[in-house]
Amino acid sequence: MHGPFHELSLRDGPIAMARRRTMKVRAVASGSEKLVIRPARRADRDAIFAMSKEIWGGTDYLHLVWDGWLDDPDGGLLTVTLDGETVGVSKVTLLAPGEVWLEGLRLHPGLHGRGLTRQINRYSFQIAMKHNPKSIRYSTGAGNAASRHLGEARGFWLIARSRWMWGKARKRGPLRGRPAQTRELNAVYKFITNSNCYKATGGLYGLGWKFPELTRNRVQDLITKERVLRYPKLGRLTAVAIYDIGLIDGDVCLGFIDGPDAQVAVLARDVLRIAGRLGDDDASAMLPEGRHADLAFKACFNQAEPTPAVVYELGPRGLTDDGESFEEAMWRTLYSIEEETADALADLLIARTSGRFAGQNVRDFVTRHLLPDTRKEIYGKLEQSTRKLRTYQLRNIARAVFEHFMIEYSMVRDFVRFGRTGISFIYRGKKIAAMRFNSRSFNLTLGPGAGPCFPRGFNPVVDSVRLDESCFDPGSRMYESVTLRLSKEEHKRSARAAIDMLMGCALNNSA
Repeated sequence: MHGPFHELSLRDGPIAMARRRTMKVRAVASGSEKLVIRPARRADRDAIFAMSKEIWGGTDYLHLVWDGWLDDPDGGLLTVTLDGETVGVSKVTLLAPGEVWLEGLRLHPGLHGRGLTRQINRYSFQIAMKHNPKSIRYSTGAGNAASRHLGEARGFWLIARSRWMWGKARKRGPLRGRPAQTRELNAVYKFITNSNCYKATGGLYGLGWKFPELTRNRVQDLITKERVLRYPKLGRLTAVAIYDIGLIDGDVCLGFIDGPDAQVAVLARDVLRIAGRLGDDDASAMLPEGRHADLAFKACFNQAEPTPAVVYELGPRGLTDDGESFEEAMWRTLYSIEEETADALADLLIARTSGRFAGQNVRDFVTRHLLPDTRKEIYGKLEQSTRKLRTYQLRNIARAVFEHFMIEYSMVRDFVRFGRTGISFIYRGKKIAAMRFNSRSFNLTLGPGAGPCFPRGFNPVVDSVRLDESCFDPGSRMYESVTLRLSKEEHKRSARAAIDMLMGCALNNSA
């Protein structure tokens, strides 16, 4: 339902971009047309509402939130005009200091596919950045391919999959759980952060189509408002539910629930009783897909089929400033466990097909269609590159050296460059080693790029050793680069040890 706002590089962390301090009018030439993005005004109301009637079959909720968005002192509400005609709107919301939520992106349906959304996003993102964000997130329908593609292309990563559901309010009956009390904050927060529901939503909870962080301060505030339910009423708590009041139409929304199956059902029904006591006809739930959403749907939130939703966050969590991107780390790790992954997928397929098919046939299907068969590809390229080596023994030595990089350090696929007479190895975006072949021997060059690794007097068992004087580090009295000439079986052990020295330095320097 909501679109992304984004334009940055994640190379140096999840959020790395110059901050803009003020909202200014931005005029963008779009062919012969003039696109203007500016702070919204009260006078925009009628034009915005008229445009929104063309969206979602006339069910857009802009008329319910416009005044509140316009009066929000912390966020940014933008109006978009094209040649003076109002054609769009976007909203940047500050859920808490440093916690930015992006929503409300609208563009007149007749203008889709012209690249205008991307321009609106760029400017909206500048508004988001003035809040010095620690996180930037948005949600959208799982089937909103355009929004998802645009977000993923700009550095957003999926953090949660949820289901939006509705249940009929219950007008009778007592609560079987009870509101948690402030003195129970420690126990409640420990339960929440150790729960599977918390993990499934990345530490967020659903408030309609917003997903605030479940911080300790926020949980404390919700407890104070009596919006955290616990079960049982007495003794050690074993189930918790959190609801809040939606910001669009004031409905009760269940956003977190966990515990044993039967107790989850009990608390879900309690939330509908609370909605009934407030005079509502129904209540919504936004819960992680799988067990939690299934239990709530089965128990009572089943007025209609659940709507799938996804939540995106700017930048992958756990990214460090070590020169390796998230994608590089994932591909490198996948290649290193490709065999085990193929085996696991094959076993799962065999189990689901009642063992009717031959195991190796199923595994072959996996490597043909579901996983890259890296070894098949790699060994083909290795054979091509080592053709210049005259003897099988030399090719065997070269293969052993290559496999040490591949098996021990996951140097495969995008981390290897094959040439007609050599192979280069890439680490953290830089060439860190190379093999160069001739007919009777080959050179293995290690470094530079990993820092000082090799001591003066370094003398492994190989044909020759050449320490690169241009890469000598006076402080450590070590060299960053060495070239070894290899031609005999007994040289393999020394080559592997030298590679370990290089990669040990590389890993230490990137830690």
